[in-house]
Amino acid sequence: MDKNRKVEGIKEFLVFLRDAMAYLFSWLVICTVVVSLLIGNEFIKLSLLIKIFVLCLWGVISFAICFRNHGIRKKGFIFSLTVFYVLFIPVEIAMFYFMGIFDSRGNVASWIMFGLIVAGAYVVSVLTDFLVMKKKTVVYTEKLNEYVTNRVEGRIK
Repeated sequence: MDKNRKVEGIKEFLVFLRDAMAYLFSWLVICTVVVSLLIGNEFIKLSLLIKIFVLCLWGVISFAICFRNHGIRKKGFIFSLTVFYVLFIPVEIAMFYFMGIFDSRGNVASWIMFGLIVAGAYVVSVLTDFLVMKKKTVVYTEKLNEYVTNRVEGRIK
């Protein structure tokens, strides 16, 4: 029985990996095509597509480790998000170098933009967790307690 559960978990992970890769890679290729056309490039090199694929694959695996793993997930959203950033951001920076986005140290504007996007996304996620999700958790707990009380008192069968 335990072996079947592990096999189902592996199947579920592989299905998630396939679906997430299809979605993420498709969108990044579409964005790459649009940007290439806007800056006047008519072609996209296969090597760039391979680098995008590797970046997507690492992103999906990092996401699965941080947000679908029960051990990490039970420590809370902020912990999962922080582990995701620690796993993904260094690889993202390296891949951006390989793609030629951060090709020199003098490219200060790109570094500032990247840092602001990363920090902004982190702050928005933390604020959303504290301001929105905590309130929903309180409401959910209240409704659950109300249901249990009504069930015990026999109002709900």
